[in-house]
Amino acid sequence: MELEQSLHLVEQELANISAAMLAADPLVLERSAAQLRAALGAFAVAAQGLQGQPWPAALQPRLQAVSQQLALQREQLARLGALVERQVASLLPPAEHAPATYGKSPGATAARIYRSVS
Repeated sequence: MELEQSLHLVEQELANISAAMLAADPLVLERSAAQLRAALGAFAVAAQGLQGQPWPAALQPRLQAVSQQLALQREQLARLGALVERQVASLLPPAEHAPATYGKSPGATAARIYRSVS
């Protein structure tokens, strides 16, 4: 596959992932992520054809845009993951043996600086 064609495929898959994230559709997002990995693999194989030569000047702005888009999507996924963790934590009870935030944990002793007070 030609370098420009494979880059175009990567750009398309990035757009598909953005759309899936906006739609909050996890199945489409998972499928698009797999297709993006495949497109990036094809792009890496096509890029090996350069064999140490510089990137074509026409592709450099597009490569920078892809890099920025990947960074943005990575941040968005991290935020989405944190949001999901908070939602799950609010719905599920804490684990039985989880350390207590306030109060006494089973089997725990007070910190040394507090032992003289109690």
